Amino acid sequence: MSGYFLLPAFLVLFSVSSMAANPPSIDQRLQRLERLLDNQNLIEMFTTIQALKSEVSTLRGEIDLLNHEIDRLKKQQKDIYLDLDQRILQVGQNVSNLRSSTIAPAPGMLPGGDIGADAESEATSDEATTSVEDEQNVFSEQKDYEAALGVLKSGQYEDAIQSFQIFLISHPESVYAANAQYWMAEAFYVLKEYKSAITHFQKVISAYPDSRKVPDAHLKIGFSFYELKEWSSAVKALEQVISGFSTSTAARLAERRLEKMKLEGHI
Repeated sequence: MSGYFLLPAFLVLFSVSSMAANPPSIDQRLQRLERLLDNQNLIEMFTTIQALKSEVSTLRGEIDLLNHEIDRLKKQQKDIYLDLDQRILQVGQNVSNLRSSTIAPAPGMLPGGDIGADAESEATSDEATTSVEDEQNVFSEQKDYEAALGVLKSGQYEDAIQSFQIFLISHPESVYAANAQYWMAEAFYVLKEYKSAITHFQKVISAYPDSRKVPDAHLKIGFSFYELKEWSSAVKALEQVISGFSTSTAARLAERRLEKMKLEGHI
């Protein structure tokens, strides 16, 4: 049995003596050290990559949250505009109802019975008929506009564009024409058809210069150029909002977009 234990011991002694007799060269030692360093570098690189992946994943989550918040704010802004339009329409309807209730009395109820009175009665009758026709036209315009606005509010943007186009053809002189033109442009913007949006926002400005939608049209032109990455045109449009409508909400939004463009290096 003792012979079995002596053999391994002999091999160990032989290996040690062999190493002592043939020590590793400097090159071998350097190669071994380099391998150790390479392994350490690989471990550090792997750790760094894993940390970067974790940071990227976190940033992606934050970006998704920000995009969701932006979409929510856009929808909220659109709903506010639509609600405001609905309120204005309601006021207009109330005024129309009030006017209808104050139309001149029928000719048979007018005092007097001579020829002059009959002539006055006939003239008053014509005026009353014209007034009723005007009221009917306004009511028809309002119904058509509300219908198109309802299509837009339901999110059917392509159908909304067609509805507003039909409205503008049917009622080119309507008090709602400027708003119809603006919301048609807005539908193009939501569909990301930015060039068409710019064209129709510009129509709001040129065809309805006194409309309260003009500042917003200028702003959305700037936003559309931004989405098209036409930075100089975007800056020009946004600065025009600030200089022309300095106290408006559109001007404040234009300032924020310009600040964002500076941070992104577009200015």
